[in-house]
Amino acid sequence: MAHIFAFLAVTLLSSSIYASGPGTGSADFLKIPVGARETSLGGAFTAVADNANAVYYNPAGLSLLQNPEISFTNNKYLEGLSQQWLAAAYPYKSGAFGLGVNYLSVPAFGAYDNLNNPAGSVSAYDAAAYLSWGGRLPVDYKFIRSVSYGASLKYISEKLDTEHASGYGLDLGLLAATSVKNLRFGFGVDNLVSSKIKFIDEGAGLPLKFKAGVSYRLAPDSPVAAILFSADYNFPKDGAGYVAAGIEGLLYRAFAVRLGYSSFGDISNGLNFGLGFDLSRYTGRSISVDYSFAAASVFGDIQKLGITCKFRPRQISGAAAARSTVPARAEAPMRPPRETHAPAPAAGGGAVSRYADILKTGSLYQKRNALAELGEQEGEAPFNLLLSVLKNDDPVLVLDAVSVLSGLDDLRVIDPFIELLKAENADIQLAAISRLARYKDERVLQALEGCLGDKSPEVRSRAAVILGDFGDARAVESLKAALKKEEASEVKNALISSLKELDPGFQGTNNSNPVISPPVNGLSQ
Repeated sequence: MAHIFAFLAVTLLSSSIYASGPGTGSADFLKIPVGARETSLGGAFTAVADNANAVYYNPAGLSLLQNPEISFTNNKYLEGLSQQWLAAAYPYKSGAFGLGVNYLSVPAFGAYDNLNNPAGSVSAYDAAAYLSWGGRLPVDYKFIRSVSYGASLKYISEKLDTEHASGYGLDLGLLAATSVKNLRFGFGVDNLVSSKIKFIDEGAGLPLKFKAGVSYRLAPDSPVAAILFSADYNFPKDGAGYVAAGIEGLLYRAFAVRLGYSSFGDISNGLNFGLGFDLSRYTGRSISVDYSFAAASVFGDIQKLGITCKFRPRQISGAAAARSTVPARAEAPMRPPRETHAPAPAAGGGAVSRYADILKTGSLYQKRNALAELGEQEGEAPFNLLLSVLKNDDPVLVLDAVSVLSGLDDLRVIDPFIELLKAENADIQLAAISRLARYKDERVLQALEGCLGDKSPEVRSRAAVILGDFGDARAVESLKAALKKEEASEVKNALISSLKELDPGFQGTNNSNPVISPPVNGLSQ
C-alpha cells in the first residue's frame, strides 16, 4: 500500500500539486530536480550550469566545460520510489556534446480486480533520454563578454502496468557572461516543442516552462573560501510562477556546504541542504561526491547521493600541461635552459596575424589549438604573441600559454612567469612556480622567497619544495625564517623536508616531534 500511495503522489496528484488543472500536462517526473548538488541549491542552476548536468538545467552551460565528465545521482525519493540520473559531457571543437538519462521507477505492487480479488502485480516507470549540444559565441558588447547557447532533444517513455506511451520534447538555453567579473545570467525554455504522450486514447503535451536565472561567484579563485550565489524565477505554463535560490560555500577547494530554497510544489517544505567533497587529493583523480537532503513532511525524507568524475585534459604540446600533477624532486631534476633560441627564420606576418585573430575572436577550443601551434613556430612574433596571452583574463588560456612557453627553454620567460606569481588564481601561481623550478636565477630565488608569505598554503608549500632544490645557503635561511612564522602543518612539513634536503644535520621539529613528509606535489587536477 505504501508503494501505491507514493506512486499516486507523483502521478495522480501531480496535477493538483504542480499544474493548474487535471490533464494539463504529462511526464510530470521531469519536474523533479536532478543532481545532488543542484537540488541542494534549490534547483537554481540556470545561470550556473557548469557541469554535465547542464543537459537538464541549461544546455548552454555545456560550452563551459573544459574536460569530459560523467555524473550519476541516485535519488531516494518518497516511499518506495527511486530515481536515477546519469549525465555525460564531451567537449568538441567550439562546444560540447551532452547525454542524459532520467529514470523514475516504483517497485511492483499488488493489483486487485473490481471484486477485490488479487490480480497479479502492477509496475510503472518514467524515463527520458537527452541528447544535447552547447556552444559559445564571442561578442563585443559593452556589458556582455560572451553568449553561450544550447539545446536538448529528449525522448520520453512511460509505462503503467501493460500500457506504454512515448513522446519527445526540445529544451533551449542561453547563458551570458557579463563584464562584471563572475556575474552570469541564464535563460531557458523547457519543452518549447513537444509531442503529446498518450495512454490509450487520452494524451497531453509536455509541461512548457520558461525560466531566468542569475549567478555570482565571490572569490572563486581563493584557495581558502569561495561562495556561489544563484537564483532562478520560473514561469510554468501549467501553474503559478515560483522562485528558487541557493548558496554554496567552498572551503579549501575540497569541502562544500550548500543551502537552497524553492517555492515549487507542496511535497517538501521548500528547504534543501547539501554537502560536497572533492576527493582529488586522495584519489589522484578529479572525483567529487555530493549529497542533498530535504524533508517531505508525511512522505518521508528525500535524499540524493551523486558522484562526478572529470577526466584530465590532453596535453597541448610537448611540455607537460600546466594543470597536470608536478612530479616530485627525484623525478624532475633541473636542467639548464638554453640562453636563447637558435637563429631561425621568423614566421610569416600573415600566419601570426591569423593566430592573433583567433585568440581574439575564436572559440575556446580554437584558441587552445592556436596556442599549441604557436609553440611550434619559430621567430620573435609567435614568441611575443604567446607572452601576451599570459595577461589574458581566461585562466585556461594562461595555463596553456605557460605550458607552451615552458617547453621553449627561453630565459626571457622568467620575468613574465614571476609576474604570474602575483595572480589571484592559485592554479596559475602553482603552474608558474613549477615552471620556474628549472631556472637557477637570482630573480627566481627572490620571487620564491616572496612566495613563502603567500596567502595560499599550496603556493607556500610548493615554493618551499622548489627552494629546497636550489641548494643555496640563502635558501636555507629563508626557509628557517618561514618555518618560525608558519602555522599550517602541511606547509611546515614541506619547509622541514626542504631544510633536511639542504642541510642533513637540520633538526627541525613541529610541536616538539620530528616531521618528515614527502615533497608536496604542486598541482593536481
